[in-house]
Parts: sequence; structure tokens; C-alpha cells
Amino acid sequence: MKKTYTLGITLASFLLLLLAKVSAQISIDSFSADTVQPGEELDLDLQLENVGEEDIENIIVSIDLTDLPFAPKESSTEKVIDEIKDGEEETVSFQLVALASAEAQTYKIPVSISYENTTKSSLVSVEVRTDAKLSVLLESSDLLIEEQQGAVTIKIVNEGLTQVKFVTLTLLESTEYEILSPDSVYIGEIDSGDFETEEFTIIAKRSDPELKIELEYRDTNNEEYIQKEELEVKAYSTEEARELGLLKQGNTLTWILLLLVLLLVTALWIRRKRKKHVH
Repeated sequence: MKKTYTLGITLASFLLLLLAKVSAQISIDSFSADTVQPGEELDLDLQLENVGEEDIENIIVSIDLTDLPFAPKESSTEKVIDEIKDGEEETVSFQLVALASAEAQTYKIPVSISYENTTKSSLVSVEVRTDAKLSVLLESSDLLIEEQQGAVTIKIVNEGLTQVKFVTLTLLESTEYEILSPDSVYIGEIDSGDFETEEFTIIAKRSDPELKIELEYRDTNNEEYIQKEELEVKAYSTEEARELGLLKQGNTLTWILLLLVLLLVTALWIRRKRKKHVH
């Protein structure tokens, strides 16, 4: 009987302990964190709820930033809550800063909640974003003369902190030039700090035409960008090119010069002949 009684007491104690643990529960009801860029600060807010049937004291909430590009800002990675009454909620905030080396992606931050010899683990997410930034430059151009064919080279520079992908460069139609080469080129990926160049062949329809450029690409978060730019290209009119000696004179002028030379030679010959006749 004694043995059975003792077992009954032990079993009853275990059941009471189990019921106590079941009735004492803290969970993360919700969390919020602003999207952040490298070097910026953010607040990570955790909404805790006592879903049990008892008041819970001395609750320790901690986050693990190991191997993550975040650091605490004027706060620690651990917070203590004196008490959360049953059915009530409490908000815990962590002030963090995203390191300058943070890459654009969503990071999972482990959260640990400890109370009454119980530890629960969860994950919350923080998104780091960097704005994609491409610059369009006129790398070079052949000497362009109005109504003559020439090549222009366009340079695309990734000045942002994130890689861009699915880059397509298009030279749009315009009355200021005629496109002889394919008007659209697929480039693909351009890493941060890198660049690509593409060449187009055109005929300028006026002096100093403006190239109308369109870029389509996506960032690492798969957000689509459409960017339009205009680039002025130096192209001379026919008159300017002739004045600068860049364009050969036409056949008419050549014949006029030859005729003048011929008349001069003829006049000299007639003059000499007359002098001989006088003598």
C-alpha cells in the first residue's frame, strides 16, 4: 500500500506540474520591423501574450544576432519583463542597426522566451533592401555627320549596393535618328560597381540628336524597374562638316576648280603666244 500510495503521490505531483506548465504559456502574438537599408536603424517590436491561465513573472526575452548583419543600438539583445498577467499582452522593443555590409535579403532572427524553467524559441524576419541604381552614359561615338551612318556606344554602370538582373537596354525610335542595328539588347546581370557597354548603329537625322534610352531590370527582391534616359550625341550638319573640313567637297565644286585652273592655263598660254608674235 505504501508503495502504491507513494506512486500515487508522485503521479499526482507530475500531473500538477504538467498542468501548471500548460496553464503558463507565453507566445509571440505578432511582431513588426521596418524594412531597412544598410547602415540604417530599425525597431524590432515583439507583441507577447500570456495565453495561459496564470500570471507569469520574470520573463526573459532575447534575440540572437550571431552571424547576422545587425547590431544592438543603445540597447542589449535581452529584455526582462517583470510580469504578464493571464490574458494580457506586453510589447518588447529592440533597437538595432543594419550593418553597412548587409546584403539585400530577408533575415531570420531567432527569439528565445524563458520563464518558470521553460524556454520557447521562435523566428522573426527583418528585410534589408537596397535601391537599385543604374547610370546611363555615352561611352563613345564615331564622328557623326547628319544623314551619314555612325556608331554610338552606351555604358550602363551599376552605382547601387545590390546586383541587378534581367537587364535589357533598348534604343527607342525617334525622328532625330534612324536605327540600323537591333534596337534592343539583353545584358543580364550587372554586379554592384560593375558596368556593361553596348553599341548601336544609327543615322543622325539632325545635328546633335538626343538618344532615347529605356532600361528594364529587376533587383535582388525581384522588384521590376523601368528607367528612361536621354543622351545627346554630337553630330554635325553638312554645312558644319564642310566648314570644319570633315566632309569632302562635292563634285560640282571640284569641276569649278578644274575649270578655273584650265582657264588660267589657257590665258597664260595665249599671253605667251602674243608676246612671241610681237617679237
